[in-house]
Amino acid sequence: MPLLHVDDSVDDRCLVKEAITITKTPFTYHEADGLESAMLYFQLHGQHGELEQHPAMVLLDYELGGNTTGVDFLYWLRVRKKITALPVVMFSGSPGRGHIAECYAAGADHYLTKPSEMERLKRIVSTLYIGLVSRPPDPIPSLKEYQPDPRDPTRAEVSA
Repeated sequence: MPLLHVDDSVDDRCLVKEAITITKTPFTYHEADGLESAMLYFQLHGQHGELEQHPAMVLLDYELGGNTTGVDFLYWLRVRKKITALPVVMFSGSPGRGHIAECYAAGADHYLTKPSEMERLKRIVSTLYIGLVSRPPDPIPSLKEYQPDPRDPTRAEVSA
């Protein structure tokens, strides 16, 4: 099951990859170091935007370096490529409410704050996989880092 991790931090990409390996989560890990490489990944994996050629999930950092953010990628993915069914999880070190609302408005499915310890990261990786495979209505709210979509009254009641 392909997972595309878009993050400008080599360290963060390595930690997620290590958590996938340690937990033996059956994600096939793919990475992009920023906006351009993420867009190139989608252009190379499906010529006409076929969803089956794309990853099963995108783990997307908010800060992508320079003047770009994960929101820029979300707009490109959701509007320009018209890929709306692909789950995109914002995975950010910036838990600001303004960022959260901006990400959901751009089409993010979930917003998680990056943990500082490996045990939490391993739990997140496992939960993302379980949520993706089982597809329950709210696959992530049990995680402490989860930030519900403020636009959705059913999710806004979930405590973080």
